[in-house]
Amino acid sequence: MTDKHLSESVRNALIGISGIREEIDNQCVYFYQHERLFSIIDEDGLQFVVGEECLKEALRRPGAKLEQPGGKRCKGVIRVAPEQCTDTELDFWLLLALPTNQGTIDPIIFH
Repeated sequence: MTDKHLSESVRNALIGISGIREEIDNQCVYFYQHERLFSIIDEDGLQFVVGEECLKEALRRPGAKLEQPGGKRCKGVIRVAPEQCTDTELDFWLLLALPTNQGTIDPIIFH
């Protein structure tokens, strides 16, 4: 599954959800809800901000691993392999990520 297909799938799954904003930068697609980052799509797949409270559940899912850009652990950020992002799996990841962006954890901002 290509990053364009993944981003289109995420867009379709988010139809009707309030406060969604999309930003494209350096061939990555960033999705925000109410200005809080909750998903990044790049050529390696998807990343979801699930928060510490959902981390154990997230890591049990097929194709999920803790994101460690530059060897540094990101608090509550999971990378999901593209082949594990069927529509059903994508719905699961969005359900897990969206509540963490409704005030239950501090936003994660990448610079």
